[in-house]
Amino acid sequence: MAVFGLLDAKAMGTNIGVTNGDATVTTSGDFTDASDNLVKVGDVLEISGVAYIVKQVTSATALELHKVYAGSTATITAANAVRRTPPKAVAEYVIKGGDSISDYQLVFVDETERTKAANESRGISGPGWWLYRTYTTHNGDTRHKAECLAFTHATAAAAGDDADDTVVADVQETITIGTQPANSTSSSGAGTFAVAATVDQSGTITYKWQRQTASATVRWVDVAADTDTGITYANFTTATLAYSGLASDALDGYKYRCVVNTSKGAAEVITNGSATLTFGS
Repeated sequence: MAVFGLLDAKAMGTNIGVTNGDATVTTSGDFTDASDNLVKVGDVLEISGVAYIVKQVTSATALELHKVYAGSTATITAANAVRRTPPKAVAEYVIKGGDSISDYQLVFVDETERTKAANESRGISGPGWWLYRTYTTHNGDTRHKAECLAFTHATAAAAGDDADDTVVADVQETITIGTQPANSTSSSGAGTFAVAATVDQSGTITYKWQRQTASATVRWVDVAADTDTGITYANFTTATLAYSGLASDALDGYKYRCVVNTSKGAAEVITNGSATLTFGS
């Protein structure tokens, strides 16, 4: 589970102490002091860029986080510790264990992000805090599930922004396939399938190759090194899928496609899936 989204930011007034592998945070100040370090149960305490939800304010000088601190044992300066307050529904969801499903993410969508088609295509249809996950069906198709936990109207400037662009896009990014994968015929038993893709923003492109057997009509399988007997795959998360060790025509007619995404939350693009493997000259 990842907590994304910033709202109601307040820098800590004094330094705090954190211990790796411990859920306790201490301060030489006062966590109950409204003019200085005020922290309440359910607040998000962002420590060196990582968000933790406060489970309990043990005393004026100590509090317990919902998750153990995963950084180095250190004294964090006030400039690097920020308290943020999500809606009560979001904090309760996490504290009660709703974040235990590891493939879900808790994301904040501001008024700018809610208008982007890439977010709407994921089922994220309004501003606020959302529970989101993406998964691949047995046919190799991408599906999305999104549930709004709390509506919160805030502009991008008021809400701030965290590292959530792979889920909800601030700027609409578009993926363009310049070259579709072509058929590959090999008598040596080695060859490649390649795709060329570009984006119109600054996102980093990611690639995932899939294959379909000759007799299949809908099922696509993610390619790994040993996905199929009689062939070895490599570079299956790059723009060029390589294969080797092919010694017969047993895989003739297998088709290959590439699922293309970016780090900026663009709607994914899948190549046409017509690139076919053939053994021989």
